[in-house]
Amino acid sequence: MNDYNEKGFVLLDVILALFLFTVGFAALYGLSEKALSEADQALRLTEAANHAQNIMETLGAESWRDNIRRGSCIPGGEVEGSEGFFRWRIYSDWDIPDELLRVKVEVSWLEQGSVQRYTLESLYALQ
Repeated sequence: MNDYNEKGFVLLDVILALFLFTVGFAALYGLSEKALSEADQALRLTEAANHAQNIMETLGAESWRDNIRRGSCIPGGEVEGSEGFFRWRIYSDWDIPDELLRVKVEVSWLEQGSVQRYTLESLYALQ
């Protein structure tokens, strides 16, 4: 009862199914590639935030007058350094001379051909 013309439909169904599977698989691969890229960017941002926080905590652990004397923090100026693929800058300036110091730590890194930055800023009262 099978007609010769009906056999072509099975081959067409298989080709169509393979095509749809390939398109679906390519879409999933593209999504996973983007997800991995986004996760890598989030990891670098988290590392930069942790690095900025560590610098700020290291400065805050000492007397600000000692930090200024050592050159770790220069009011009206900046201090630069690098660690791994991160570069950091410490900017500071007086909000109220000899009483309130504004400190900003900026961490930058190169990602996908452009410079990314994370900035942490705080005010400190000098005793």
